[in-house]
Amino acid sequence: MPNINSKIYIVDDDELVLETLKNVLFCSGYTVKTYLTATTFLANVKDVQQGCLIVDLRMPEIDGLELQQRLRQQQIDLPVIFLSGAADIDSAVQAMASGAFTFLQKPVSNPVLLETIQTAIAQHHLKRTQAEPVKAARQALSALSERELAIARLAAEGLSATSIAEKLYISARTVEAHKASVFVKLNIKTVAQLTRLVVLANIAEQNT
Repeated sequence: MPNINSKIYIVDDDELVLETLKNVLFCSGYTVKTYLTATTFLANVKDVQQGCLIVDLRMPEIDGLELQQRLRQQQIDLPVIFLSGAADIDSAVQAMASGAFTFLQKPVSNPVLLETIQTAIAQHHLKRTQAEPVKAARQALSALSERELAIARLAAEGLSATSIAEKLYISARTVEAHKASVFVKLNIKTVAQLTRLVVLANIAEQNT
């Protein structure tokens, strides 16, 4: 079943293709917006909501790959499904390497298209849901000073104030003072909560 909050954006310079895809998706319960050029889509990109982008690979002026690149530069986060009338392996590889969800060759059957869209939206939603706590953890830790962050990481590893003091060549009392400041800034009360934030933030750093 389509996600009623998901909108499908189709960019293709062939009006017949646009109308055909729009009708198929509309009849399947999706809200659809169509664009004859990538330029027109980019001009309205501020209005883009969660959903999925279906884009023709070969278009005049701005082709599908360049559109994908511009969306990445503007941090527009949509799963992208490429369509092409010709089998272009090199472009398909480039599109996938740049983060496209998949690459379909025209003409694509309705069942395949609908299943691909549903899977793209579901996987993208899962990815965003998993990323939100990581993003929040990194943002929270960014409020700490360099010294506070060092102490937070060592405390999250289970080191005592005395052990941290020895590692950083400061007094245990100074460690406790910084640790108290960390707890206030992060709005937490336990080392367990601190450990969770540090672990999430480390995951984010490893994936960037």
